[in-house]
Amino acid sequence: MYSKKKEKTVFKNNDKLNSFSIKILIICAVIIIATIVLFLNRKAVIICSAVILISAIICMYISYKEIKDKKRRIEELSLGMFSMFQNNFESFDMPLAIVNTSSDIIWQNKNSKHSIPDKIIIDTALKIQNEEFSLNSQIDINEDSKYVAIGNKIKYKDIDAVIVGYINKTEEYKLKKYIDDTKVAVGIIFIDNYEETVQGLDEIKKAEISANITKILVDYASKNKGIITKIDKDKYIILIESQFLKNMENESTEILEKIKNVTEDTKLVVTMSLGISYLEQTLDERYKSANSALDIALGRGGDQIVIKKDKKFDFYGGTNIGVEKTSKVRARTISQAIKDTIEKCDEVYIMGHKNTDIDCIGASVGIAKIAKFLNKKAYVVVDTKCNSSTKAVIEKVKQSGEYEDTFIKKDEVKLNNTSNSVLIVVDTHKKSYTVNPDLIDEFEKVIIIDHHRRGTEFIEDAFLTYHEIYSSSTSELVSEILMYLDGIELNSYEAEALYSGIVVDTKNFMFKTGVRTFEVAAYLKKYGIDLTAVKQIFQSDLATYTARAEIVKNAEIVNGKIAISMSEEEYDEMPIIAAQAADELLSITGIIASFVLCRVDDVIMISGRSMGDINVQAILEKIGGGGHLTFAGAQIAGISISDARDKLLSAIEEYFKV
Repeated sequence: MYSKKKEKTVFKNNDKLNSFSIKILIICAVIIIATIVLFLNRKAVIICSAVILISAIICMYISYKEIKDKKRRIEELSLGMFSMFQNNFESFDMPLAIVNTSSDIIWQNKNSKHSIPDKIIIDTALKIQNEEFSLNSQIDINEDSKYVAIGNKIKYKDIDAVIVGYINKTEEYKLKKYIDDTKVAVGIIFIDNYEETVQGLDEIKKAEISANITKILVDYASKNKGIITKIDKDKYIILIESQFLKNMENESTEILEKIKNVTEDTKLVVTMSLGISYLEQTLDERYKSANSALDIALGRGGDQIVIKKDKKFDFYGGTNIGVEKTSKVRARTISQAIKDTIEKCDEVYIMGHKNTDIDCIGASVGIAKIAKFLNKKAYVVVDTKCNSSTKAVIEKVKQSGEYEDTFIKKDEVKLNNTSNSVLIVVDTHKKSYTVNPDLIDEFEKVIIIDHHRRGTEFIEDAFLTYHEIYSSSTSELVSEILMYLDGIELNSYEAEALYSGIVVDTKNFMFKTGVRTFEVAAYLKKYGIDLTAVKQIFQSDLATYTARAEIVKNAEIVNGKIAISMSEEEYDEMPIIAAQAADELLSITGIIASFVLCRVDDVIMISGRSMGDINVQAILEKIGGGGHLTFAGAQIAGISISDARDKLLSAIEEYFKV
């Protein structure tokens, strides 16, 4: 019945349209004829003009009437279409609504009334109206109902309005959540210092410790609905659904402490590191990614859990300083590997970090000595921004007469055949921290020697990596490499450079020193080190001493045990002054950690120091820095020193909340 009525209306409209066309054609014909008569007979001008004028008026009237009728017909059609729209979409499965510019819902179907709250409809309409609408953005109606909105601007009864529709994505969301929740995360567990801990114990005690560790880990996996298998005496693989990872994160401190308590009656306490990854596509990729996460955990000293989430890492635990390894097997094998690599190369390039310090120079001199011993050309790339102490060490080494052309600036590097050369990066593992990051890409073989706790940034695809965070300094690591090379003899200048590097990073053998540190010091001492000359390297002039004292004087105490000081002064050697002031603040009674902020050009530099009870590395990592548990640093560009202080205070507060 509806279709017949619609058909009659269409025919009626067509008849009107044809009648209008005929009338216009007749009038046009009359005007044309009158015009022709006018040209042929000038005497009939009055009659012809009258005919033309009357015809034109009639034409205008008919056109006006037709336009008015057409507008009415359009309105009728629009109302008819909307009536049809309402009838057809009232019970439509998709929630639909129309909202006017005053944010009033002027129409909505039954599904919309029952499914979508009015506030959400109005908010969506406003976003569409203001052109802030993001297509396919998910809208959470409640925990179990998820929708995606679509819509557009329309005219409704001569009113500007917005039509909004909602596509139900609840089932799709539930399916996606199920897939995400049941995705298998791959974890690799490593007992950090198992060999050192059980060394010297009888077989029964070893078996007991191993069984207790395995039981704790099996219980840990079972509690989180996962499975675990032992693949070596100190290594395990754990598989767990990603939905249980949050619980694992919450229990991270508990499991790390349980592992430590297994060997509480032995000389050394055993610790555990765990690397987990779950976002990669295949199990093979997740296993490789978990290995990378474990490497970072071990490079930061172990005793922690590292979970890789996309391109970022979450760290849990990590209060361990790093247990010194009694075995020197790795040092010996690394020494031989470096010797073999240098022997096969034409040239050796050595590069450290920006703001080259004495440890960096000491390690560089040690590597350059190996190259010269093997009759290879060696170049040490140094930063133009060296403090006076570093420059003094370089000048002393040059006095030996063997290093005149060895030290070069980054813009003086002239590469010949890099395919048969090697680049050795010392005292850093971060590409962006090196003197010339672009230089790394020029070499096929890159060797890394570093002692800093590993961060998320690391030089990829290194040919060889010697990364030991238990070591006091990179100079100590290089000295051990030298100890295992037969026939090599140091001169006093080379020995003093290496010794000075150790003195700087241990704060004159006060921090992070182990048995191996003193063994290396004894090895270097036999080459005629002048301890008085070494001490003179670290002497300060009166202006520097006064600046350091002023920073200490202006310190404030936070939480009753942390000293923080700031300096807006831009002295010539501000970074070294700030670091020395941070050391000085630790000599104050009751202070167990200190931070000094200073400005160098447009960069705020922060030096952090600790007695060991507070992990300054963990604090400064939160604002982009890094280092060690007892000494660390950070650089923040483009902000004021007071804003940097606020960031530091927030990081300290966050550290104590964990």
